[in-house]
Amino acid sequence: LNTTESYARLEFLGDAVLKIAISDFVFKKYPDKSEGDLTKHRAWVVSDKELAVLAQKCGLSNLIILGKNEENLCGRQKPSILACAFEAFLGAIYLEYKQLGLKAVYDFLIDNFEDDILNSKLHNYKALLQEYTQGKNHKLPIYKVLDEFGLAHDKTYVMGVYYNDILVAQGEGKSKKDAEQTAAKLALELLNVEIG
Repeated sequence: LNTTESYARLEFLGDAVLKIAISDFVFKKYPDKSEGDLTKHRAWVVSDKELAVLAQKCGLSNLIILGKNEENLCGRQKPSILACAFEAFLGAIYLEYKQLGLKAVYDFLIDNFEDDILNSKLHNYKALLQEYTQGKNHKLPIYKVLDEFGLAHDKTYVMGVYYNDILVAQGEGKSKKDAEQTAAKLALELLNVEIG
């Protein structure tokens, strides 16, 4: 095989492994999400735009071999090229670790990019609420602990979200972050903001 063919074949393999790894991760991370929501989240993570970000974060943009013409056209920064390189890299990891290939890809993704994978706007209601309030009057929503209950190792938090010094909504969660997301989602619904 020549380099181009090998690269394309690795990309094909990496694309499949990536989708399995992300599907497994979001399935377990969001037990209450519908199949539709999980599909949307996975589609966001495996989009060229997001994979290009991950490729740049791990330095792949500097390792891509490009023709002179593509180099002159700033191909090293093109999301489609970066995404393909990232998928090929995952394909190479999968092959390198043989029977443990899927675990190796999964561990690489979660160890290095868990925050990126979780921070989909489909689930980041705090970011959406902040965008909305800043667009209105440049003020940020403020989150405060309203209550907490349960045993030390199994606490539940109640967080309130305030906007213009008014309690807009409150949410519960097993962590303050989860409770804040729930409160932000309810606030968006009460403010009639489209959340997809």
